[in-house]
Amino acid sequence: MPFHTDFRYQTYLDADGNRKPNPEPQHIYGPVYHIGPLSVCAYLVETSDGLVVVDTGSESDSDLLPGNIRKLGFDPADVRIVLNTHWHWDHCGGNARLLELSGASLAVHELDADIVESGVYRGTRMFPPAPVARRLKDGDAIEQGGLAVRTIHTPGQSAGSVVFALTVDGPEGPCRVLFAGDATGFKHESRKSFEHLGYPGVCADYRRTVEILKGLQFDLLLPGHPHQVFKEMRADGSPFVTPDQWLQAVEKRHGLMERFVSRYPQYLDW
Repeated sequence: MPFHTDFRYQTYLDADGNRKPNPEPQHIYGPVYHIGPLSVCAYLVETSDGLVVVDTGSESDSDLLPGNIRKLGFDPADVRIVLNTHWHWDHCGGNARLLELSGASLAVHELDADIVESGVYRGTRMFPPAPVARRLKDGDAIEQGGLAVRTIHTPGQSAGSVVFALTVDGPEGPCRVLFAGDATGFKHESRKSFEHLGYPGVCADYRRTVEILKGLQFDLLLPGHPHQVFKEMRADGSPFVTPDQWLQAVEKRHGLMERFVSRYPQYLDW
């Protein structure tokens, strides 16, 4: 059965080339909502016992997300669990503020947890520190209010990058949801970017992750950034991407990685 939603990932610029304002929070499907700013995604899932938030944007979004939760008619104090797909500052910078308002438990993969907890990466402050209540491993389930979220370790974007999979009920039946974070990505933009955010074994990790991603089955794709849909999969911005659209996007990202290491082979064993 096909699924439907009025939600669309927006492009970042208007017809005159000016950056658009942050979008209003919006319902996606069933108990799932988008609460993030324009160019980074954050999500809210309603359960029978409180709320779950997936990623929290940048430190500058620390007040935006609670405000968006209120606009949807929820109370930030009812957030029970915050999940991070990876440690990067644009995905966990709002952790501290949301935990302060809610007392929620923060769950992050064990390989990214120290950075999230300290807020420091290679000696530089990246975002406010936040206590990690649960250090996740591959296959771990996070259960809350009748929902079970499965952790799938997909290193490459960071050592502890994960995707979260769950099934939710909605008007058109059960829907398999994938919170994909930036798992399709590899820091190929420049040597500087790679050396800043790469880590030992990243190339081998990413190649394994590509195979994991290609094997995932889902109905609703919720990525870490809107352009991962509107630019790479569906021009109309719908999050209900087809398996072919997903596979083509993953293969294209993989190709960018292979071209990068072909040009700079010293990074294969970096």
